[in-house]
Amino acid sequence: MESATMAAVIAAVAAVVGGLLTAFATRSVERLRLRASLLEKAQERRLAGIEGFMLATSLWMDWLTYVQETGWEDKHEELNRRVRARDEAYRRLLLLSSDELYRWLKDTYLPAEHLVRKTYVRQLRSGIEIDAQALAARRAFNVMLRDDLMDKVRPEIHKLRDPVT
Repeated sequence: MESATMAAVIAAVAAVVGGLLTAFATRSVERLRLRASLLEKAQERRLAGIEGFMLATSLWMDWLTYVQETGWEDKHEELNRRVRARDEAYRRLLLLSSDELYRWLKDTYLPAEHLVRKTYVRQLRSGIEIDAQALAARRAFNVMLRDDLMDKVRPEIHKLRDPVT
């Protein structure tokens, strides 16, 4: 009888310990699942911020090129709308970006944008012929957006490109 009681006690303890281990493992898995979900949502917001910024900035530059080719008549309102969209996308990206991308936006992008506004946009709005310096600033800005920015933002969305690593 004593061995039967001992076996029952061992079985009961094993069941309790197994239940505790299962509860702990389930809790850990749920915590990991929740963390992964939050990280994925943050990555998706970051991607949306990056996409919005790249699109708004490209649309702004495309509109400026269009204005240069066709003239300013009745195009001020659309330019103002695109400038507002670019500024809003820039601020959103600043909030969502990593420290490295934030520094690049402040130290590299912003001075380049300022140079384009100071040379190319100012000459375009004044109706004077665009000089070589302004065209060079516009071209350099476009290259920076197309190449440098892409190199900077790719690491920002690494988890979305390769989610299993």
